[in-house]
Amino acid sequence: MKTVRALRYSIQPVVRQNVDRMVLEERDSSRIPVRKKKSICVMTERSELDAYCLSKTIEAGAVFRRIRGITGIDESADGVAVTTQDGVLRGHFLIGADGVNSQVRCMTNRDDSWFRTAFAIEANVPCDAQTEDLVFDFAPMMSGYGWVFPKRDHVNVGLFSLDKDEKLNRSRLSAYITQRYGDGARGEKFVGQHAGFGAARHRVENERVFLAGDAGGFVDLLTGEGIYGAVVSGQAAAAAVLAHLEKKATAKETFIRLTENLRKNLHIAERAAASFYANPQRGFRAMKMPLLRSAILKSYADGLDLSAIVQIARRLMPANQG
Repeated sequence: MKTVRALRYSIQPVVRQNVDRMVLEERDSSRIPVRKKKSICVMTERSELDAYCLSKTIEAGAVFRRIRGITGIDESADGVAVTTQDGVLRGHFLIGADGVNSQVRCMTNRDDSWFRTAFAIEANVPCDAQTEDLVFDFAPMMSGYGWVFPKRDHVNVGLFSLDKDEKLNRSRLSAYITQRYGDGARGEKFVGQHAGFGAARHRVENERVFLAGDAGGFVDLLTGEGIYGAVVSGQAAAAAVLAHLEKKATAKETFIRLTENLRKNLHIAERAAASFYANPQRGFRAMKMPLLRSAILKSYADGLDLSAIVQIARRLMPANQG
C-alpha cells in the first residue's frame, strides 16, 4: 500500500484483487496467519500495470519513443548525449530506468561492483483465486522462498532465491506447483527474471545521469520486492531534474538527499536478509510476537522506517535469540 500511496494517480482500474491476509509457512510445515484491518497490498498484472502507467505518463505530457541499440552515452557539463542505432538523442539529464541489465549503468559507472542480483521464476495457475491467501513459503529453498499471489482468475506462483547456485528453472517450479495444487495443476506464462540490489552501497557520482529501480539496485533483498523502490527512486530522479531547472539545488545533491532514507532501509533489509535466511526460525519467532509482527507489517505495507523495527526487535528478543 505504500507504493499505491506514493503514486500520484489511482491504479484502481488495473487492480485484480485486494489482499488483507497472508500466511507465512515454515520449513517444519507450521503456518503463521497474518491479518490486517486494511489492505496489505493490491494485486495486479505487471503487463496491465505497465501499460496503464505508460498511458498516464503520456497523458501528463511525456513523449514516448522506442529506440534501438544504445552504443554510447556521453555526459558533459551541460547535458547528456545518447548514441543509438537511430541517431543521437540529447537532453539535459538521463534517467536510467532500464532494468537489471541496465546499459545506462554499465556505460556510466566506472565501478559497479556495488551492484548484485538475485533470481526468481514465476508462472500463473488458472483458478478462482478470490478466496486464496497470499502465501510466503520458506520451505522450498534455503536462501529464499516460494510465493502464491492471488489475482482473481489465477494465482501467480513463484520461487525466489539469493543463492546463485540454487537451480531455479521451469521444471523445479512445475514440481512446486504440483506439490501445492496437485497433479492436474499446470503453470502458464513461465517467466524468469533477475532482481537488482545494492543501492545501499552505491555512491552517486554522476551529475546528470541517475539510476532508478532495478537499474540502480533498489530492490529489497529481504523480500525481493522492487516496485516501491522503483517508484520512489524514479520520483527522486524527477524531483532532482526539477530542482535543477528551478535553480533550487543541484540535481545530484537532490537525488542523493531524496534517496537517502530509501538506501538506509535497503541496507537494513540486506542485513536482515543475511540473518533471516541463515536461521529462518528466528524470523518466525519474531512474527509470532504481536507487537513485532505489527511493526513489520506497517513497514512493508505502510512504509514505516525499518530502523524502528530493529529497535523493537532488540527490546523484545534478547541477543541470544535475535
